[in-house]
Amino acid sequence: MKRLLYIISLFLLTACTGNAQDVKPLLLKGVTALPMPNKGEPPVAVFFTINEKPEIIALTKVEVGVDLRATVIMSTTLGKGRMLLFGSPAYFSAAQLGNNNVKQLLKNALQIAGTKPRIAYFGKLDSAFSNFLIKERAKLYTTESFKLKRGTDILIVTTDVTNKVDLDHIEQFVNQGGTLWFASPRGNLADKASEDNSQPYELGINCLLLKAGAYNYDMVINKSETNAVLITDSIPDYLHIKTVLPYLSGKKEWFELNADYYLVDPMLNMVFKYNTPDAPIFKTIKDYYQIPDSLQVPTKDKPQLLSTGKEKIAAKLAYMFYEKSMDFKNNPTAKVKGYENFPGAVPPTASRVKQEIQVSVKVGTQGLIDPPSVYLRAHTTGLYIPAGEKVKITISDQDLKLGLIAQVGTHGDNVTHLDRITRFATDLVKKFELKQRTTEVYSPYGGLLLLNIPDTTKLKSISLTVDGAVKAPYFKLGETSEADWISSIRNYPAPWAELATDNIVLTVPSYRIRELNNPVKLMKFWDEVMDANAELAVIDKKRVHQERIIVDNDVAYGYMFTTWERIVVPDDQSCEWMLNEEFIRKNGSWGTFHELGHRHQFGNFDFPGTGEVTVNLYTMYVYDKVLHKGVYNHDNLKTKADVINRIKTYLDDNPSYEKWSADPFLALSMYVQIIDRFGWGAILDAHKAYRKTPESQYPKTDQDKRDLWFINISNATKRNLSEFFDTWKVPVSDVARKSVQHYQSWFPEELRKP
Repeated sequence: MKRLLYIISLFLLTACTGNAQDVKPLLLKGVTALPMPNKGEPPVAVFFTINEKPEIIALTKVEVGVDLRATVIMSTTLGKGRMLLFGSPAYFSAAQLGNNNVKQLLKNALQIAGTKPRIAYFGKLDSAFSNFLIKERAKLYTTESFKLKRGTDILIVTTDVTNKVDLDHIEQFVNQGGTLWFASPRGNLADKASEDNSQPYELGINCLLLKAGAYNYDMVINKSETNAVLITDSIPDYLHIKTVLPYLSGKKEWFELNADYYLVDPMLNMVFKYNTPDAPIFKTIKDYYQIPDSLQVPTKDKPQLLSTGKEKIAAKLAYMFYEKSMDFKNNPTAKVKGYENFPGAVPPTASRVKQEIQVSVKVGTQGLIDPPSVYLRAHTTGLYIPAGEKVKITISDQDLKLGLIAQVGTHGDNVTHLDRITRFATDLVKKFELKQRTTEVYSPYGGLLLLNIPDTTKLKSISLTVDGAVKAPYFKLGETSEADWISSIRNYPAPWAELATDNIVLTVPSYRIRELNNPVKLMKFWDEVMDANAELAVIDKKRVHQERIIVDNDVAYGYMFTTWERIVVPDDQSCEWMLNEEFIRKNGSWGTFHELGHRHQFGNFDFPGTGEVTVNLYTMYVYDKVLHKGVYNHDNLKTKADVINRIKTYLDDNPSYEKWSADPFLALSMYVQIIDRFGWGAILDAHKAYRKTPESQYPKTDQDKRDLWFINISNATKRNLSEFFDTWKVPVSDVARKSVQHYQSWFPEELRKP
């Protein structure tokens, strides 16, 4: 009788809501805690929503140091039928079927499909799962095609489906009222990709899932001690396109910025990529954010000012609507509004060239924090792709398997979150896989042509032929003659130029270098700067790859910022200084040197409060060793007396580690005292100890990091610095203190109280 009532209530619910989405209570009836797949089983893959249809059933944690969650079980509809999407086929295996909650979930799913359902199974069938289904009175058969038997209620698929005819059969089955259970193979594919360094391919079955508003994303998550059970309550607003709109413009806590990066931005990109222009979700978005039909493109003379979160999100979405309406993928000769202002136009009279290029390969890592392999590092070609023009790139047969990618443009930041915008505000980089001998590349923005080369290659050079590009000003120290630069190269028609050595590349607006007469002196100076950084970081001065500094009209984060692939700086006076050897050698440029320091500091050893402190050891080292200006060379470090006064003010006003951590120049003053007394040799010796530390022995806690710095700098100075650290209120453990107690104690005399 109870079973009959359950079936009747399910029928009424479905009838009243028109194939309702709210099946979650039915699926989770009697389910208390669903497990994550065990180690050795396929991990769970993540699903995204691209329209209002899907219903989120269960989540898992995305372990990136903050409380983020992602969808791993989802329900959605298509036509008269339904799809249940599972993040892993592990839930259809013996190990998971031993869990009563998993059993109950699957029993509930069977009941939703009807009593004694006929089930077709496609994929590798676990005998325990087969026995479970039969025990639940299902009529089970396996199929090698998707021409299903009449009366089939459920189709279970645990592999990818790429054949269009097969996908059409599945779609027809669901549309006519059938239920698809899909268990993502992403976990197995991710393991294979990791083993052979290949890129996971796009799932063919996503073509079908998208029609139901779902997408199986290339993100898999493993079980851990803190992530052992799925979450079935408290679904964050950022996980569903139905609830994300108010969230987007709200004031964000710092952890939510991670949600934007890992989850919200990918979801929005999919919404715009995979929905048709007339999709209802677009009207919902436009109405909520009052987005006009025409796009305002700002310039330096007429900037766009965005003062509220809602205005910034509206601007971001307006660009997405504009780019969707332009359909650049299918209209390769289209040009965006305002491209003439940024990145810039190429004169129509400029020669389009066919040129063979030899690219010297510089990949690998040398102890700095670099991206995990496989990483594709950008290499200069000296050519520019004009906006809206097709350019052909031809590579040799032997290079087809390298996984090369052509990149058009260098400005890869969306800047709609800024208060003031002066350029077309989206990511202006386009990338093309070079999988055929000849590939057409293009961009609605235009941009420098770069060749992205995997860091796994052993090749020393790669040749390619480019047909249809224009020449860009490009100077390479040791290869380009200064006479050629002055007579012709600096006047090449592209709006962007590059100046390079084996250590560094400067990507700058061409108007900045039209009058540059001394590129040799300039780039030798930058090599001195890079060598000084290498010296203090204790790495080989002969670098395996170049660092890149890119000028942008609108810098996405702060005044300047650094990632593991590039440094971005503004097109202002600092850019002028960067290109003026005489000025910068005489006066320096704290900001630019500071950003280069970020590429060299020992990030794995820095403890809280030192990220913006130890970076300036590199800044000061350049000022001292390259500019010969000593260590007192900033407004906050003018003289030794100023530094001592700053320290005494701190010590006389209830000093604490919290205050020390919150004031980068105060904290830096502690390091300055060591350098002033013991010289740079002490810092170098401490860094050498860092460099020799095996990765397995990296400090795991903040206390471990403080202790290691204390021990290393005490060993380097051959002094017991316990009193010094105590006075500064930087806490170290008793174990660390005991390890240096054999040294003579040292404390700066100028800080002793009378």
